Amino acid sequence: MKGFTDREKAIVAWALAVGIVVGLWAGLFMLPAEALDVPTDQRETSYGETVERAVYLPVPRIFFAVTVTAPVLAGWYSYSRLWTEPSEEPDEDVQNAVSDGGSEP
Repeated sequence: MKGFTDREKAIVAWALAVGIVVGLWAGLFMLPAEALDVPTDQRETSYGETVERAVYLPVPRIFFAVTVTAPVLAGWYSYSRLWTEPSEEPDEDVQNAVSDGGSEP
């Protein structure tokens, strides 16, 4: 990402995070419903009630972690890129020349 400004790097980070999250969930929802039909296990509680519980989770747990982690990391990266002070202040003469429409010497 050499040559990009900090703003462009922040935009790329957010686009990547949103793309990953949307891609994961869109890919999951593209599966046919029969693939996500989870068998259940019926158990009776001590009170005599019947409780159904899924035998396994149809969605990998990593999906939830990525859904939270990717935007948080993109936000942190963008915040650190955009809100840090520049390491060196531009020369006042250069600043004036550029603001007057001139170019840097």
